Amino acid sequence: MKRNERVLELLRQMIAVDSETNTEKEIAMEKYLQKLLSHMPGVTGGMIHIPNDAHDRSVVYGLILGSSKDTVIFMNHHDVVDTETYGSMQSHAFAPDELLQDLLQSEKREDVLADLQSGDWLVGRGACDMKGGAAAQLAVFEEYAAHPGKASLLYISLPDEESYSAGMRMAVSILQDLKKAYGLSYRVLVDSEPNDKEKGKLISYTGSVGKLLPVVVVQGKSVHIGNYGQGINPLGVIAHLIADTEGDMSMIDTCGSEMTPPPAWIYLRDRKEHYDVSLPQRAAACANFMMYDKTPDDVMYLLMKAARHAVDETLKKMHSPLVMPVISGAELLKQAMSYPGFDVFYENVKNNSFIALQKGDSTYAQETIHLIEKILHFIGMTEPVVVIAFAPPYYPAADSRSLNDTRFDGLMQAVQTAADVQFRHYFNGISDCSYCCASPDLNEKMLESNLLLWGKSYQFDFSAMAHLQIPFLLLGPWGKDLHERTERVHIASVSEQLPAVLDKIIAYIGDTAI
Repeated sequence: MKRNERVLELLRQMIAVDSETNTEKEIAMEKYLQKLLSHMPGVTGGMIHIPNDAHDRSVVYGLILGSSKDTVIFMNHHDVVDTETYGSMQSHAFAPDELLQDLLQSEKREDVLADLQSGDWLVGRGACDMKGGAAAQLAVFEEYAAHPGKASLLYISLPDEESYSAGMRMAVSILQDLKKAYGLSYRVLVDSEPNDKEKGKLISYTGSVGKLLPVVVVQGKSVHIGNYGQGINPLGVIAHLIADTEGDMSMIDTCGSEMTPPPAWIYLRDRKEHYDVSLPQRAAACANFMMYDKTPDDVMYLLMKAARHAVDETLKKMHSPLVMPVISGAELLKQAMSYPGFDVFYENVKNNSFIALQKGDSTYAQETIHLIEKILHFIGMTEPVVVIAFAPPYYPAADSRSLNDTRFDGLMQAVQTAADVQFRHYFNGISDCSYCCASPDLNEKMLESNLLLWGKSYQFDFSAMAHLQIPFLLLGPWGKDLHERTERVHIASVSEQLPAVLDKIIAYIGDTAI
């Protein structure tokens, strides 16, 4: 069988396996991959279970040792988003041929319909994001296993990329262990997520944006509405904070002409459960912050400054003599640690959060808010206060070019001889590559102390991440409409062009091995 045919065969098989993210369905894909890898000659591999995972998922890997320890990593994720967008076609979401016929009958957009009628595209959930890239990697890996060369080649497939990156957070430790066990030198990681085309050029990225989820809990002073001036409405403070920061372009990061999206508030609730004629005691919100150069320290500073301004303006408008300090989650913990029994209390509350998260009854943001409220109650703090902390997940910004690796520069040039590729710096869509070459100067203690759920519910190996420093390419097939019902991958791009580029990368790493 020709390799392009093999790619499409593997892709159809992979699409047929429902591996909806953050569910036990991902296990079926893991077993499929492990079985394939186990039958390849000269491949060392297996399934490594993720500790404390609600769905008992695993990271799947296969390793081919070449004549040198210079190693190429093929990385992908095998989970897909749900199929609700397919509506009445949902039963065919994992059957490309049947789905194509459904779409040909129902699709109204002329550009999409032209693609579907051309025969150049394959549809189905995961065809684009990212079983297409995974299948191309797997076909090249399979071929290389039969005839290994100088470079070593590692294939690693991850669960949970579409949710909280539990797979990649586990993979950080796995990559470090494999490096030590086999003496590997990781030269490049290729994450074959789908890419766009602009002016006929495939877009590839050498960096991945960072992401933080700051949580703000505002505790005001609850009074009867008739005595409004004697209290503080936390909704007023938090509304002022949101108005000042939502979409604020002064808070973005830039890299040349590239820029991060501005802050976006994605969760807002008052914490009052029942109606009465009094001000709510608390309100809470959660924001999405994207970063290139900014650190968690920087984001905390910006938000605390904005929160103090929101407090000052609110109290000024009310002519209120009251005070409302703004503190970090770490500062709240420091205060609470002086109270007898807090350490036991804290662990019990975090364990209850872990159980709720395992059951799917809550989210990281909700549990972080709940945890802050529990701490305030434990220490008996009833006076007005603003607490700012972080909720999972956390993605550090990663920039391959910051490593100043001349051989990586040469690799980029080699890729451009094999495909019409335009390289850009940062991918703004968030990816697992964030953990590949994050700054080793990251303030671990600051992040852990403000990520209040750090531990059993959410963690990764900071030390391993700091030591890995793997340059990467986000380089995959041409795809369109990921996460939509018309999700599709270009057949020639995934079955012919991408494998040829992967061949070129392996050859370059082998040729430049030390």
